[in-house]
Amino acid sequence: EVRSQLPPMTVGGWIYSDSASSRFVMINGQIVREGEPAATGVVLERIGPKSAVLRWREWRIEVPL
Repeated sequence: EVRSQLPPMTVGGWIYSDSASSRFVMINGQIVREGEPAATGVVLERIGPKSAVLRWREWRIEVPL
């Protein structure tokens, strides 16, 4: 049910680095870095080597990359 309420997002690729400033995920054709909005009401909280964590409302959602 929660997933159906999320804004549509398509992950096109990602780069993980030990340096946080070099990490990003391509979401809906846009480069998104940690702390930036990924979609309306959704923030890309953290990028790991194999997953990303999105914050939406009171939820934290881990997305495999």
